[in-house]
Amino acid sequence: MIRRHEPRASAYVRERAAREGSEARRVKDALSARGLSPRKRFGQNFLIHDALAERIVEHARLNEDDVVVEIGPGAGALTPRLARRARRVIAVEKDTGLASYLREELAEWRGIELVEGDFLEFDLVRAAADAGVPRLVVVGNIPYNITTPILERLFEQSAVVRTATLLVQKEYAERLAAAAGSDAYGSLTVFARYHALLEPLMAVRASAFWPRPDVDSMLVRVLPREHPPVDAPEALLFRIVRGAFQQRRKQLGNTLEGSLGRTREAVDAIGRHAGIALQRRGETLTLEEFARLARAAADAGVSP
Repeated sequence: MIRRHEPRASAYVRERAAREGSEARRVKDALSARGLSPRKRFGQNFLIHDALAERIVEHARLNEDDVVVEIGPGAGALTPRLARRARRVIAVEKDTGLASYLREELAEWRGIELVEGDFLEFDLVRAAADAGVPRLVVVGNIPYNITTPILERLFEQSAVVRTATLLVQKEYAERLAAAAGSDAYGSLTVFARYHALLEPLMAVRASAFWPRPDVDSMLVRVLPREHPPVDAPEALLFRIVRGAFQQRRKQLGNTLEGSLGRTREAVDAIGRHAGIALQRRGETLTLEEFARLARAAADAGVSP
């Protein structure tokens, strides 16, 4: 008789699973002891895999002179790892309970400053000046429900941001990287592409977090541009973009009438000047084509 043995996991796999399980238990027990638990309204999903935390920090490409701003340190999976590689870490945590927990957990770490507050109100320009550095490095496992406001805040202060390494919802990352004409392509894609270069780094499964979210995540690197990649009046450009995607199934001629407040005859003239067929839908236009429309509209006397 031939005995069949069930395949056994290697010692490495078993050891890693045990470590990850113990980290999840450590976080749960530490928070529970303080009467804390993940808060859904803050979009809290804590990273509980040590190996992934290490890889995320490696992807941030830090050097010993860097000053890092961490968005929402949560239970502190990334914070000490960032501190080992950088001169200083400014961890911005909105949750009062978690901020108190982190003060206790990280008390012995030099070079970590905990700021209790909302990152959407955090002054990166002042932080860079206070730290005596021209640019900051931003890192964060950011709440899915405020990803766009966080990107807007980063772009507003991009002059002092060298790079941002962010964990975002995988579907959101796909929207950032979408090609014109695809279902995922939208005003967010155009907005992000205007302000930054974006690089997908690695996928992160939902099982890496507690509580487990419904979707997987993606780590992305955001490199703010020093200058926009197209020449166009910015306010007018995004007025056209918003109009096109708010009614994405309509032809450009129709959306431009609404967004520019001009007659069809005037809009047709703008389209000819830009060299863009107005029978197309906005979702098929590249950033450069939207810029051509914005320049043509400005030449026609349309104000921002």
